[in-house]
Amino acid sequence: MTTLTFKKTVTVLVATGFAVFLTACGKQAESPKKSTVSQDTATITLDFENDKKVDETKKITIIKDQTLLDALKENFKIEEKSGFITSIDGKAQDQAANKYWMFDVNGKMAEKGAADIHLKKGDTVAFYLGSF
Repeated sequence: MTTLTFKKTVTVLVATGFAVFLTACGKQAESPKKSTVSQDTATITLDFENDKKVDETKKITIIKDQTLLDALKENFKIEEKSGFITSIDGKAQDQAANKYWMFDVNGKMAEKGAADIHLKKGDTVAFYLGSF
């Protein structure tokens, strides 16, 4: 092997090795990580006129052991007094007309207040202005 051919061969080998080294040291593309946090959802509907017509529906993401009241505060404009919801998205109860925010959970009238109900995956909560 001649000196010139030897130098070319060594140069090509060194350049190839350097290129492989740079490629190996480069930032590896990160594969998408699977979330370990559950993305459980619940559905909340609002009937502003209590006419059995849904005025608004939101599918919300819930956190484990989250209360209905906390979920409402995160997803709607809520006003409350002593734990009782007095307004949702600007629609206030009307004490003079004896209309208050009431709600059903999974088709049954709630037996507790929103601060005491913990949402579960798939729950459906229907709020309406009703009389009692």
